[in-house]
Amino acid sequence: MKIKRWLAALLAAALLPVSAFAAGGTEADKRQEDLDFLVQTLTEKHPDFYRNTTKQAVADKKAAIESTIATASDIDFAISLQELAALAGDAHTMLSIGSAGAQVHMLPFAPEWFDGRWTMTGGLREYKQYVGSEITAIGSVSMDELLERLKPMLSNDNDTRLRVQLGGNMYVFEVLAHYGVVKGDEKTVPVTLRGTDGKETVLDMPILTAEEETALGDDGFINKKLLRSAVPATEPDSAVIYKLLDLGDGTLYMQYNKCREDENLPMAAFAAEIKEKLDSGAYSKFIIDLRNNGGGSDGVLYPVVYQTQQFLAKGGAVYALAGDRTFSSALINTVQLKDVDAAVVGTPTGGSVDHFGSISTFELPNSKMRGQYSNKFIDMADYLDAAKPYDVESFPPDITVQPSFADYLKGVDTAVQYILDHAPVTPVLTETAKVSSARVTVNGKPVAAAAYEIADSNYFKLRDLAMAFAGTKSAFNVTWDGAAKHIQLTEGTYTPVGGELQPLTGGDQTAVRATSDVAIGDMPLVGKAYEIAGNHYFKLRDLCRMAGVSVAWDGKTQTIALTTEDASAAA
Repeated sequence: MKIKRWLAALLAAALLPVSAFAAGGTEADKRQEDLDFLVQTLTEKHPDFYRNTTKQAVADKKAAIESTIATASDIDFAISLQELAALAGDAHTMLSIGSAGAQVHMLPFAPEWFDGRWTMTGGLREYKQYVGSEITAIGSVSMDELLERLKPMLSNDNDTRLRVQLGGNMYVFEVLAHYGVVKGDEKTVPVTLRGTDGKETVLDMPILTAEEETALGDDGFINKKLLRSAVPATEPDSAVIYKLLDLGDGTLYMQYNKCREDENLPMAAFAAEIKEKLDSGAYSKFIIDLRNNGGGSDGVLYPVVYQTQQFLAKGGAVYALAGDRTFSSALINTVQLKDVDAAVVGTPTGGSVDHFGSISTFELPNSKMRGQYSNKFIDMADYLDAAKPYDVESFPPDITVQPSFADYLKGVDTAVQYILDHAPVTPVLTETAKVSSARVTVNGKPVAAAAYEIADSNYFKLRDLAMAFAGTKSAFNVTWDGAAKHIQLTEGTYTPVGGELQPLTGGDQTAVRATSDVAIGDMPLVGKAYEIAGNHYFKLRDLCRMAGVSVAWDGKTQTIALTTEDASAAA
């Protein structure tokens, strides 16, 4: 691998697409126009730009930029604009600071997070013996202090994402100069490393232009891939969107690198292949690896989430691998998998549970720098119970497994090996169902739908809900194929079979995870279901989300208020 490709990849991750200042872009009036455009775009089009900042803070930052608008270098001006965008406290809202007109220089080392610390995983060939050492300082600035200095330019909404952003900027000389880590006129920059023996070494890193770093090639630059003795089967494969591997010992592995469809292998067909394998009885564990997935569309994985739900209900073990590169829609998928009882293994996610998202892009009129802003705030607790304990913060793993550099060099995937080495983690399939005291209304009218409370959530009999929604645009019919163990919900008039909307009797009941297939139209229904006395009970939010019914809870009256789409439109 050429060093040019390595540095370009890191620079792209840190700075987003590289953009060039247009001719005359350093003129104060054109910079002022770009600044005004940026402020107007972010404050008017972002759904809540002032959620994490104030109008005064934005005004002060704008004034600070204006005070040097005629004298700042291109890169310093760009960094200042990015600092303004970062005031949103939104990991999705940012501005490119790359500029072909202002050449960016690099320190030739690769920083990565291994073993809970910053590790040098590559550098000039003469530094080979130091690969694997902990990075403790750049210049005279410790890593903790470096984070604090660079923090104003790093778009983030949690500490994990902040650390990821730091990793993509700490080797950029102009960024270090902007924040006073270096003076800006050095020929070399000292980087302090600590070996496994605790001994510290200071390496004087040269400052390289793009042409100089390209000229190094593999002969002049050593990276971690050149040092390992083996490559694990689960090595991230950027050439594929998703793939399956049989890891042996009854473990099926799915690598999911982008939240989008593979045009050559639609997700529905891929999910059918997963179903066939999981139904074969050959597997006790199923791993879904989202560690290197930066997002896209969260709905793409839906058919696979359904298959994991069914596998879990039959006693299988499902693991979602997540980490600091699990972001945006991949974060949503991780929470979805947890919601159906998958075990999350790895480290806290780079994406926050509640977060701004759904981006739009823009371009500044003169410098042509590109940026993006969010269009909505996503409160995951409105959709998934697994999100309720969390706010704007990383989603934590159930089982923490830090990536190990020693394992990497041996060709061992630490998190996957943990799963292979330990007994399957399976969900509880039998629960106590207590008669719920909650009242229910549909479009303001009381209905007699009775519910059981299972693991702190209300579950309703499917046919009760079908009867309750009769006469609305959310009305659906229920059919049962006993031979195929399939429940089909279809839009339209419900046909009663008797026993609907009857009070529950007999007190507490035993609820067993249902394994029947359930579909609404041609879409499988993702969500835990239980069988109680021969009837299927579903979590209200799961069914209502698919049926287009909003759910609200009134704690004072202990009432669940359901509103169908036609009633919402009329209001």
